[in-house]
Amino acid sequence: MRFAFEIRIKVVIKTIYLTARRYALRGLHLLLSREKSIPVSESLRTILFIRVDRVGDMVLSTPAFEAIKAAFPRAQLTVMASKVNMSILKYNPHVDEVIVYDRSAILTEKIHFLKGLRRHHFDLAIDPCDDYELETAWIAWMSGATYRIGYAAYGREIFLNGPTPKIEAEKHFIDVTRDLLRFIGVTSDHYHPLIYLDESEQVWATKWLKEKGLQDKMLIAIHPGAHYETQRWPPKYHAELIRLIRDRTKTEVILFGAPADAGLIAKIQDMVQKPVHVSIESDIRRFLALLSRCRMLVCNNSGPLHCAAALHVPTISFMGPTAKERWMPIGDMHHVLRIDDLPCIGCNIGTCKIKTHDCMRLIRPEKVLQIISEKING
Repeated sequence: MRFAFEIRIKVVIKTIYLTARRYALRGLHLLLSREKSIPVSESLRTILFIRVDRVGDMVLSTPAFEAIKAAFPRAQLTVMASKVNMSILKYNPHVDEVIVYDRSAILTEKIHFLKGLRRHHFDLAIDPCDDYELETAWIAWMSGATYRIGYAAYGREIFLNGPTPKIEAEKHFIDVTRDLLRFIGVTSDHYHPLIYLDESEQVWATKWLKEKGLQDKMLIAIHPGAHYETQRWPPKYHAELIRLIRDRTKTEVILFGAPADAGLIAKIQDMVQKPVHVSIESDIRRFLALLSRCRMLVCNNSGPLHCAAALHVPTISFMGPTAKERWMPIGDMHHVLRIDDLPCIGCNIGTCKIKTHDCMRLIRPEKVLQIISEKING
């Protein structure tokens, strides 16, 4: 009861704030802004795409970059990235320039940085964010772009002057951007995200695997990390799965993580009670190079899931509190495990308030092993 009451209070407060903001900013928008008709032609020569959030968001935006360059082959496509997701764009042939935006900087530093963007003389700024946050729409406005398109939500359209469609629920993340691009005449049937690896990265991966004696082995990657606690499959289940894989298949396991996952990985290693091959990398490009050599990835709903899909690596993922329709990888090679009939499924909360964590706890290691065996032998 207390949990439900706290949630209702938070929802009410958030609703009041967003409603007040919507009316205030929409009023200003009607007074100060006038929508421009965007010319769908070669006149769009400099384009800014804003994606300053997480790794998975950037990976799922890569089909849009290919579509934009196909529609405007002579245009200069600049992607504004974050420090976290910028590495995903390395070697991408569809991106001409990457600008890194520091969301942790103080406001005066951000303003100084964004004013510097005006020397690019952008013809078009694209803000694909379909949430209520204002910052990315504000970035589009600060860039000085002649045309600025994005989603309308609670007044954020005050910073935009092109098409501002309303947000639609239960839409896949890739479709969010694809649908926005249709307003400037960019259409594409390409859904698959792509990450590009350089030969030097492949050479490094080969050397690492050889040093570990894994160069000729079938490899199963396991990445136990995720941003929120509720997104993580229990460590003891990961440990049990590693034991089952070793006992019942002819494969080797590599346990992956970032430095922030070191404690979690150590905990899993202790539970396994036997040595496990581990790769803890701060350089995401090295993780990608090793991941590309694996037969499949077992992971939570997190950035590595979408990285694997972009590298054509089959996945088995656990999805509990987040929206399956929005984040599941597309394609038959991917298997999403989710307890759909739970009353709390899709709560989208970072900590399980009812203390059961059933959306993850009820997905058993034996079920995961069964899928792994089917994929290996299929």
